[in-house]
Amino acid sequence: MSLGKIYAVDTVDLTLLKSNPPRLLVETTGRVTSTGWTGGSAIPYIYVTTPDDRIQDFDIVAEAPGPGAIVLPVLTPIRIEHVMPSVDVANYWGPGEALAGIRCHATANSKIATFEHREGMSPALTLEADDIETYSPISPDGPSFAIDIKPKFRPRDVNIMRAIGGFDLHVYEDVKANAQKIFERLNDGSMPCDGPWPPADVSLFKDWMDKGMAA
Repeated sequence: MSLGKIYAVDTVDLTLLKSNPPRLLVETTGRVTSTGWTGGSAIPYIYVTTPDDRIQDFDIVAEAPGPGAIVLPVLTPIRIEHVMPSVDVANYWGPGEALAGIRCHATANSKIATFEHREGMSPALTLEADDIETYSPISPDGPSFAIDIKPKFRPRDVNIMRAIGGFDLHVYEDVKANAQKIFERLNDGSMPCDGPWPPADVSLFKDWMDKGMAA
């Protein structure tokens, strides 16, 4: 088996454990591309300088099935817990430089949980979780089919659509001609047939349509 990023992050929750020293529990739920994935961990980014947003990034990974393993090619839920030891939230990046939140990256998207300060409570005790932009390189002119859209269609999706739809999800002209129909099915969750795309990916597809469907 080998470690690989999970397909999508669905939720990120933070809990400051009342220990000495304090520890931060990062709980992530998401999906992998097939059955047979095991374990799971969060790999922290290493920074040369403090990031402007004061947010700590992690790649969320698990052990992929090995060669020859018998698996079902369906999106499968996964839950990963990671404990950060000795976390001084208020001075995480240095004296007076607090940890603003945790950002977790998967292959298809990222999610962030941020600390929200409320009167009479430590910032570490309340949080919000929100979607952020998909983890894709998008040019200033908007998303393109080759870079941002085509990689999201798996070989399994391509084969199924060839069989039932008569067109190829990896061919630009076919996707462009059927973009509205594809979007409607992505948006209502009926495509892919084994589980919906993350909302951020559906929004990216709509953005691609709205900005002219660049190749």
